Amino acid sequence: MRKHTDRNRRFTAAVLCGALILSSFLSGCTGKKPEEPLRENRSGPETSDAAHPMDGLRLYLGYCFICHGQTGRGDGPYAASLSARPADLTDKGYFDKKTDQEIYDFISRGGIAHGKSIHMRPFGMQLTRRQIMDLVAYVRVLNEGRPVDLEKASGNTADDIYGMSCIMCHGRDGEGDGEISRKLGITIRPLGSRAVQSMSDRELETIISGGIAGTSRPSARYMPAWSNSLTDEQILQLVAYIRALAQP
Repeated sequence: MRKHTDRNRRFTAAVLCGALILSSFLSGCTGKKPEEPLRENRSGPETSDAAHPMDGLRLYLGYCFICHGQTGRGDGPYAASLSARPADLTDKGYFDKKTDQEIYDFISRGGIAHGKSIHMRPFGMQLTRRQIMDLVAYVRVLNEGRPVDLEKASGNTADDIYGMSCIMCHGRDGEGDGEISRKLGITIRPLGSRAVQSMSDRELETIISGGIAGTSRPSARYMPAWSNSLTDEQILQLVAYIRALAQP
């Protein structure tokens, strides 16, 4: 009888634990203190002064480009494979009715939590508050049709840029095993491979700057253009970073 009771207690504890984990996942909980809400106005200091659209652009290319597309129109390279078309982030009429807090919550908690597409994953457990605020700022740039008028130079090193924007596809060590490539089942050549390392610095600069599109390799179209978010110097630093990944 005692063993049976202990077993029931363990089962009950496991169920409660699972419920807590599920609740945390659906709410985008990160285990941090509750976040203070953003300002309810559409373009208050939370997104215009404190947040940085240029950093949001780098994050967008690393996390959102594959579905929402280079210009945010919902036409990314993976969009055609989804059961629901990704939102058009350039739709000014729609976003004029949304507060920064609503956009923030959608990015943080994902589509399911808002009765929307299952394909829009919750990023609250993966991105920091600052990063999500930067993404909100860049979404405003897209739906208002205005250019990012900030300096591209941010002091970010190649390590910073790779970790912020490239790791999702190329993986921590450049093996092509990033989260996006694994989940989408796409094959990305290791950056340290002979195929990549045999390219000239100029060729690598061109690919990073202009991206790859319309080639015979299906995975190539997942490489966006970084010329609008990185300086020439930062692109050169990334080329050097790739060279350091050369396999023996």
